[in-house]
Amino acid sequence: MDELMDVARWVCGLDYGDIPEEAKRAAVLPIIDCMGVALAGLEDESSRIATRWAVALGGRPSSTLLLNGSKTSAPWAALANGTAAHALDYDDVCFRMLGHPSVALVPAVIAIAEERGRSGRDCILAYIAGLEVAAKAGQALGGNPYAIGWHMTSVMGTLGAAASCSRLLGLGEEEAAHALGIACSMANGVRANFGTMTKPLHAGLAAMQGVMAAQLAEQRFTANPDCLFGENGLARCLSGDTHRAAEMASSLGRPWELLDPGLSFKPYPCCRGPQGAIDAALLVRRQVLEDRGDMDPASLERVECRVPSWLRGVLTYHRPRSGLEGKFSLEFCVSAALLDGKVGVRQFTDERVVGEDISEAISRFVWQDLEGEAVSPFAAHLTVAMKDGAVFEADVERPLGEPGNAMSEEQIHDKYLECVQLLKSREVAERTLDMLKGLERLEDLGELMALYGS
Repeated sequence: MDELMDVARWVCGLDYGDIPEEAKRAAVLPIIDCMGVALAGLEDESSRIATRWAVALGGRPSSTLLLNGSKTSAPWAALANGTAAHALDYDDVCFRMLGHPSVALVPAVIAIAEERGRSGRDCILAYIAGLEVAAKAGQALGGNPYAIGWHMTSVMGTLGAAASCSRLLGLGEEEAAHALGIACSMANGVRANFGTMTKPLHAGLAAMQGVMAAQLAEQRFTANPDCLFGENGLARCLSGDTHRAAEMASSLGRPWELLDPGLSFKPYPCCRGPQGAIDAALLVRRQVLEDRGDMDPASLERVECRVPSWLRGVLTYHRPRSGLEGKFSLEFCVSAALLDGKVGVRQFTDERVVGEDISEAISRFVWQDLEGEAVSPFAAHLTVAMKDGAVFEADVERPLGEPGNAMSEEQIHDKYLECVQLLKSREVAERTLDMLKGLERLEDLGELMALYGS
């Protein structure tokens, strides 16, 4: 069948001029967003541990570690920076992939691009190639792998990162097919680790493994070009479906994922699942403040949230005890929005998650399924009943950031500036944003990475 050869041929043959200008412009936004959330994620202990581990391993100093500005080998930099990028769960989502693409692709791309002195234009091309592979492979496999416990960020992210790095390294078709084949044996990650440090490690591993697969293939390491949809291949292991290889290869660039449907960006640093409910809670809070001037948790009688039933398998922490668990808790996310009027990085601390007022609000929480009415898989209806009999309600069909209710370029730029300034100066934040906005004109990615290390 040699389906990976067809994919490799497309990746290697993709020319910058073949890509619509709109798609090239659109590719810059997820790169900006990913770099911002990676910088913000450096405050998380998972990022610090991953960086310390990478430093201890040593390696040829070719690619920058965002945490301390030192350099290590490209695979270790991709691992540490990829873990940081997913640490806050603040990164973009691809619905065909059923996962988070940029946290796997961008750290791999910047590690190789810095090592090899590649341009911003090269990075854009490599990112688009990798996104297409990750998205269309995910689409061909369908939703069953996710449903039975696989984390598609790390599974499809590994394939996509291998494609991106193959393009950056200038591999030939045969070598790129081997890189993708190697990646098939590296693709892994289980959803049981959601709410722990290992979930962001999934993204770091995907980025690292994409780099490794392409570098090994560059050295003539081989793999089976039939190991995605072939007998005993990845598709069979994940879902049992081995009949959609042709669909994947023919769908690359048809349509371009960045344009149809486009990526989903997050305004809140948590799982995508509760974000519609957060929007609804912020609307209800506004109503309450207009009506009575404050939001007193002691005045709550009942907080009833209706969301699609599939989210019960994702938002599994009903009484979270840590910031990481709070990111996968519908109860906490809604309560924080109601009480704080903001769901940002500072809400997801261990101390805030177990706050007395939060616990009071969670004790009033009732989860109901929203079936047959949801336009979006993240739709929400929130009803807040007060002890004096007042009732406040809000409906959200599509959360902010989802295609159809997209965040604007300005909102994504503002998010980047806010994220970077958690650790860096405003000057560094503004200078790096300007450089990223002009990524197509950047001759050497090392110039950008040097600024992050300053």
